[in-house]
Amino acid sequence: MPRVVIDNQEVEVVAGSNLLAAARKLGLDIPALCYHPACEPNTACMACVVRLKNSGGIVPSCATPAEDGVQIESETDEVRALRRTALELLLSEHCFTSPEARASANPSASGVPAVAGWPDCQCLKSDVCRLRKYALLYAADPARYPGRQRTNRVREEHPEITYDSGKCILCGICVQLSAQGDERLSLSFVGRGFELRVDPPLGATLDQALEITARRVAGACPTGALAPRKDR
Repeated sequence: MPRVVIDNQEVEVVAGSNLLAAARKLGLDIPALCYHPACEPNTACMACVVRLKNSGGIVPSCATPAEDGVQIESETDEVRALRRTALELLLSEHCFTSPEARASANPSASGVPAVAGWPDCQCLKSDVCRLRKYALLYAADPARYPGRQRTNRVREEHPEITYDSGKCILCGICVQLSAQGDERLSLSFVGRGFELRVDPPLGATLDQALEITARRVAGACPTGALAPRKDR
């Protein structure tokens, strides 16, 4: 089995593993918002970057094989700064309650304790939102890259879950998981450029697209985009 060295710690991993798995085996909490073990990595968030010690290259740990003898650095100032920037870019498109709320210090509407400097996004998963968790951990500034926010379209036609497109980071996990679940339609990427979004295809409703895998995709969503209904 391959052995890799992470921050001067050697770890043995199963053949075919990636660097993220090796780091997690050592107990390192590397942010990986777009990674799910049942899905092919698509490096959409780039928050899980590490530095190859020999070449100095920066690579996404979720999509880089853990090859025997490779040495990486996961917690240097450079790496942490790159992760912070990746998180800030995601936050720049995140739909908060208002443009002003992006830079305000409002309490969370979900009952999660307020954190100074963290804007209110009315998230249904604030207690488990990984974007929120890592943005706070890395002191990411939601106002660093002000710009256009994603369209906030809340779909509530499903009896078990809701979908808020303004909180989607286009990780593609729900698209892959619903396709794996033998759904008649499943979710798809729709549109182009900044208008790219995850939606049911062909104008279908959310309950038509997710007849089987609704709870699974909602549980796997790294933000509050897909969440269990609070009224059920």
